[in-house]
Amino acid sequence: MIPDPYARLPHSAQKRFSAEARETLFRQGAETTGLYIVLTGRVHLERVGPNGERFVIHRAKAGTSFAEASIFSERYHCDALVIEAGDFMRIDKTAVLRAFEDVEFARAYGRHAARQIQAQRQLLEIVGIRSAEERVMAGLVAGFLDGQVVDFAALLRLSHEATYRALRALVEAGRVTNPSRGIYRLPEAF
Repeated sequence: MIPDPYARLPHSAQKRFSAEARETLFRQGAETTGLYIVLTGRVHLERVGPNGERFVIHRAKAGTSFAEASIFSERYHCDALVIEAGDFMRIDKTAVLRAFEDVEFARAYGRHAARQIQAQRQLLEIVGIRSAEERVMAGLVAGFLDGQVVDFAALLRLSHEATYRALRALVEAGRVTNPSRGIYRLPEAF
């Protein structure tokens, strides 16, 4: 599934490909060629800190796009690492820039970007919550636990141990249910 507005672009601007886990789609500093869509699989956008540590700045899953800023940049500002093998699509930078002449494409692109900004701001608000238990609860309410708990923990900027402790406390308090291993749900009334 290609999200709007990219489905409006000609097929010649879309290059579908597969990649294995641990493959790098692009590296920080490389010349930009376009943005990407995750059809299946998962990708992390990562940067290297001043002491060589790697940190994830964005997680892209099926049905989402990433590296949109590359359309307006000469170089990629991070690395794109495939976390879960899958199918991906690269959308040609030149085709996207040309498509901005179409008012409807430009509006759809703006709406798409605005939704991403809203989601990022929501995540920043949640990460700012001091209590691990309340941060985990806010993450659950936001629907961020859609895979493994360790990925959820990383998204919330918590250790997986702190996240499991918080989940256990939420279950014991009756605020969350745990129907099976690794599955946590909000009560129906939520």
